[in-house]
Amino acid sequence: MTFDWIDRLSDWNPQVFRELKGRLKRTNASSTSTTSFVIQLLVLLYFWNALPADHPKDNPYCTGSGSYRSFACIYDALGNPQIDWQHWWFDLFQALSWALPFVLLIAGVYMLIGDLGKEERRGTLNFIRLSPQTSHSILVGKLLGVPAIPYLAVALAVPLHLLAAIAAHVSIANVLSIYLLTAAACAFFYSAALLYAFLGGTQGWLGAVIIWLSYSVFFQLWQSATDFGSDHRYLGLGEWFYLPVGKHLGLAMTFALITLGAGTYWPWQAAKRRFRNPNLTLLSKSQSYRVTLCFEIWMLGFVFRDVSSSNRPLDDLVLLGFFSLLWFVILMVALTPQRQILLDWARYRRERVAKAKHFWSRSIVEDLIWGEKSPALVAIALNLLLANAVIMPWLLGWGNASYQLQGLATLVLGGTYLLICAAIAQLMMLMKSPKRAVWAASTIAGIIALPPAILGFLQFYPTEAPLAWLFSMGAFAALQSSVSITTIFTAFLGHLGILSLLSLRLSNQLQRAGESATKALLASKA
Repeated sequence: MTFDWIDRLSDWNPQVFRELKGRLKRTNASSTSTTSFVIQLLVLLYFWNALPADHPKDNPYCTGSGSYRSFACIYDALGNPQIDWQHWWFDLFQALSWALPFVLLIAGVYMLIGDLGKEERRGTLNFIRLSPQTSHSILVGKLLGVPAIPYLAVALAVPLHLLAAIAAHVSIANVLSIYLLTAAACAFFYSAALLYAFLGGTQGWLGAVIIWLSYSVFFQLWQSATDFGSDHRYLGLGEWFYLPVGKHLGLAMTFALITLGAGTYWPWQAAKRRFRNPNLTLLSKSQSYRVTLCFEIWMLGFVFRDVSSSNRPLDDLVLLGFFSLLWFVILMVALTPQRQILLDWARYRRERVAKAKHFWSRSIVEDLIWGEKSPALVAIALNLLLANAVIMPWLLGWGNASYQLQGLATLVLGGTYLLICAAIAQLMMLMKSPKRAVWAASTIAGIIALPPAILGFLQFYPTEAPLAWLFSMGAFAALQSSVSITTIFTAFLGHLGILSLLSLRLSNQLQRAGESATKALLASKA
């Protein structure tokens, strides 16, 4: 029976079998089981020692009057305190609800990054790439097999967690919500860990620290509504497109699972691309359009509300723009190809055009929109248009013409400024320096952050020097004051002029690089 199960596992996913065979050895399994039971015993002893003893006046688990963590102790005729056991079990349940996902996330991410880094150093990852298994099968095997030790340790603690939930009268829905959210969060962070490792990251401790910070905030938001009061929100959420997702457990769970599911899908696709070919961009251009559409709709739902005199919609637009800025910085990284890929694209572009049979295929526009190796500037521009198309109906519904003009100017100037940043990043990725990615990232960070900081330091406030602020990412600060249409149009023309010069420079560099590579190739053949 055991051998049949092992054979079936090996046939279903050889990578899972390989990982489990190497990790769940008898010594590892026994030591993990012992450690898990010892830690559970220590947790029980900690909470047992928290019970009232030696006739205290108050205690968190006494049944008398009081508030928060201080309740008066009431004793029976034999001098034994009356204990609120339901409260005691609920605190134990909450502690385990925090600790079990924490172990899975921290240990799992750390082990995945470390394992892939070790495979890369030893060269075995290239051997796995050459196997007949699909990328999906291999990466699923990594996710299921590498964190086998944390899986075992947590599985052995689940019975105590369920016992505490039953004794504390916690609803089945809440218990299931914890398990479902844990599984979804593990899928998201584990996929992100795979992608981080394929990008060259080997610092497992860095991933563990990020998970610790993220999980601490997430858990506090979720537990803020454990008493189901009307003023509490699950995950700190309010309404999303008028749906009260933060006030009902079912809606909050559905929203969180869909969000984490979509958030898992895209890093997973990027990880599969980089696993098979480390030189590819993280996302294809067609994938970028879909993920931008999903992200912008998701973000718009939080600010989609009735416009009133007490709520300036431009403030919501600025908040939306901040997260969109973060997304488009990520998109620049995900879509900008490496120097050698751009050189290859420039060298063979004319040959591909010459072999094309249809008019649309002969156009370079198609390659710039959909091509895997072409520059990313046009694709980023289309992503910006797509994001603005999602936001525009909401903006046009504001009703106030002044607000609409400010919002439209914010979208247009912010978009052109981002395109300038994307053009600079693409130009810097053509540098011959081996540190070109670092230089590009540092330059873009400086272009985004330094102009507003310098203008503020020099005390050139938006009301006094609006045109200067319109040439920075802090344009919204100037637009909130009374800026003339002439000033806005002048800034827009300036953005277009800078973008045109950068685009021309990029085109010339690609053309020269392609010609130089072709000449070198012909010379070597001669």
